[in-house]
Amino acid sequence: MYLPAEDTLLLADAVRQYRGRWTLEIGIGSSAVTEVLAENFDNVAGSDIDLHSLRQCRRKNAIMLVCCDAASAFGGDAMFDLVVSNPPYLPDDRKKDRAVHGGPSGIETTIHFVRSALPLLAPKGAMLVVTSSHADVTALDRFLEEVKLKKRVVKEKKLFFEQLQVLELTF
Repeated sequence: MYLPAEDTLLLADAVRQYRGRWTLEIGIGSSAVTEVLAENFDNVAGSDIDLHSLRQCRRKNAIMLVCCDAASAFGGDAMFDLVVSNPPYLPDDRKKDRAVHGGPSGIETTIHFVRSALPLLAPKGAMLVVTSSHADVTALDRFLEEVKLKKRVVKEKKLFFEQLQVLELTF
């Protein structure tokens, strides 16, 4: 389970400005962000590949939880006003720690999460994802252009070793 750190707190702060009926968090980790989402959304869903994270969240919240990869278990008529994720974003081609290493350039997991959520996003919905200055954000920008998503930075935090950003992605 990924324990809350600066990136989690940054995302939790960013989601406070969003409200709606349905929201999905991909990779709930400690459920710190999920708890904030539950304050502003009527229906909250969360996914994680770590069953321990889901068990911890189930004890705290009465939300819909699914053990799956990204948003793979959601489909059909599911439409979310907001999809959020703090995906693993540090570059490492050996994937030492799945909770923090997002692939060789640090964006592979982010791209996988965004791709899986695209069919579930309401037409006027938004996705929020956390990125790091250590990741290849130029490659991420190319992917977003390819899938016709607009990007806007909604929150950022400079640390002595990196800069974190919460990106809002919309159609």
